Amino acid sequence: MGRLSATAVKAAKQPGRYGDGDGLYLLIGRTGARSWVCRVQKDGKRRDIGLGSAKKVSLALARERAAKVRTQVEVGLDPIAERRKEAGIPTFREAAAIVFAENKKNWGNARRCSSASSFAG
Repeated sequence: MGRLSATAVKAAKQPGRYGDGDGLYLLIGRTGARSWVCRVQKDGKRRDIGLGSAKKVSLALARERAAKVRTQVEVGLDPIAERRKEAGIPTFREAAAIVFAENKKNWGNARRCSSASSFAG
């Protein structure tokens, strides 16, 4: 691992994918946007997982994040779901349960709703 150097990362300007090894890539888009991506494969499924902007994430930090992603995949965890858990972002199911619990007392059945009573037989 470690084919890229910090100076090579700064010097890279041409759009493309620059590999560091072990699935870590520096992506440079046509507009010059630069980002880190870790490519992992499990059970025949390939997935690219973003690790952050190259402006904010150094090569060393990108390597650490890529190692963490690879470890999570090997253990059988979804790295993106784990990242959302760490950030406190609920899943859709969790968010729906929270909204339902907060509004349950305000929602009535069809008999209590005047507009819905015309539809009840």
